[in-house]
Parts: sequence; C-alpha cells; structure tokens
Amino acid sequence: MKIDTKSPVMITGATGYVAGWIVKGLLDAGLTVHAPVRDPDNSEKLQHLTNLAANSAGEIKFFKADLLDEGSYDEAMQGCAVVFHTASPFTINVKDAQKELIDPAVNGTRNVLTQARKTDSVKRIVLTSSCAAIYTDASDCAKAPNGTLTEDIWNTTSSLDYQPYSYSKTLAEKEAWKIADAQSQ
Repeated sequence: MKIDTKSPVMITGATGYVAGWIVKGLLDAGLTVHAPVRDPDNSEKLQHLTNLAANSAGEIKFFKADLLDEGSYDEAMQGCAVVFHTASPFTINVKDAQKELIDPAVNGTRNVLTQARKTDSVKRIVLTSSCAAIYTDASDCAKAPNGTLTEDIWNTTSSLDYQPYSYSKTLAEKEAWKIADAQSQ
C-alpha cells in the first residue's frame, strides 16, 4: 500500500526500540508522525524522537494517551490514514503479570483497534507482534510442521506464571485477529 504523504500516520509505542526505527523511516520520508505517549511533556524521554524529527524532512507531534484508557487515542488518530500499533509493555521482573503485562497488551490492542475502526480517515493498520507469540521454547518449535514456524503457529507453552511476556504477546495478537475477523473493512 502506498502511503499518502499528505496524511499523518500514528504510531503507538513511539518511544520503544522497534517503533523508533519506524518513526525514523516515516520522518525521513517526509511524513507527519502522530506519537501518542503517556506524558507528552516529558522532554527527556521524547528527546531522541524530537532529534529524529529535527534531522529529517518530516514532523512529529506528541499526544497524551494511555493503552488502558479507552478513547485516549482519538485525538492522535484524527486525520491519520495509517496506524502502526507497536506499543506493548516489556519487562522481565513482574510482580503481577496480569496487571503489568496481559491487561495493557490485550486491552491496549483492543483500544487502539477499536478507535481505528471509529476513525474514518484510517485505511490501514500495521500491528507489530513478536516471535514470542508463536513460540516460547523448544516444545513449541517441535510442533511446527517440518520445523518451520509460520503465521499458523501459536505459542502454547507460556502462561501467567511461565514467560508471561510471551503470553501477553500471544494473547494480544489473538485479540487483534479476533477484532479483524469480526470486521467487514
């Protein structure tokens, strides 16, 4: 799909590693990037993105939003033709996997995709996932036909107690597919 360079694009998780590279590519291509973040006034955390914009043909605009706040992506998404959803919590040392990983990953995906469906300008959604959604350990790999991991393979070994980050990525991607399958767009 060719991106209309006159329309802004929105990217969740813009301060993250993968999203940062996507932002750089979009800015270098001269696009306006809408970056919803928890605290748009935290100039220290956003400095690397501000620097990318200053050294590119594009522009970046920050908006206040939170994965768990339904409707908080409305303003950032207005006018955007494409939405990149990369945001997902990542931490290894968790006290409450449900609260720290699962809820933000699944509900955040649901909130972003629901808002995209309500926003007339959005024509395309790009969701980044992870290899964690298809395998956690060798037993998942052993189940793959001919040892080849494909989009038909799902992580079956992670749980709230074992590799909860992988579990959160699996559940979030499954939620995205469920939402996509329920739409006629």
